[in-house]
Amino acid sequence: METIARKTRTRLSPERRKQQLLDFALHVFARRGIGRAGHADIADMANVSVATVFNYFPTREALVEEVLTQVAQHFHQLLLESCTDEDLTLSDRLNSIMDNIIDHVIAQQEWIKVWFEWSTSVRDEIWPQFIQNNKASVDLVADVFEEGRENDGLKSSFNNKELTRLFHGLCYVVYLQTQQHPDQDQMQKQARLYLEHTLNIS
Repeated sequence: METIARKTRTRLSPERRKQQLLDFALHVFARRGIGRAGHADIADMANVSVATVFNYFPTREALVEEVLTQVAQHFHQLLLESCTDEDLTLSDRLNSIMDNIIDHVIAQQEWIKVWFEWSTSVRDEIWPQFIQNNKASVDLVADVFEEGRENDGLKSSFNNKELTRLFHGLCYVVYLQTQQHPDQDQMQKQARLYLEHTLNIS
């Protein structure tokens, strides 16, 4: 039977309590999936009543929305840390994104597991939020491709948004393979090979 360490109950400010519950919610979402996580799981982990969780997140929809908003923020921060150095080449910037994804997977960062589940879940209740919350991330990567055309001689019949979707698919493959084979050196080499072929698609 799955066991989860419970948190010793302490008195926290409303703001800190809400963040604590969000942290536990992320843990539950990562382990049980977006569709299965619920208020009772979070209450059990936080050692509070279910009513307390509902006090901060009145509905399941509100809970899911807040968790996924934080997940989107984590992913956007990963992109900012990876590809905003304009002195790097297009390949270097995209490889940096994939290297960071590989590192986060190996480190078992829970938010990235939730993000990739979310990014492939086209269910009506969560897909529109994915499109909305990740628009800035899509635009950021599309801008990287545009700068690649201007500065690195990228030639492709695909437009920048199409290249961004191709790159998203590539990142998903790298994510899955890293889950199966968490070897940093091996996965970085594999990711570079995938990217080389992707950039050569005309």
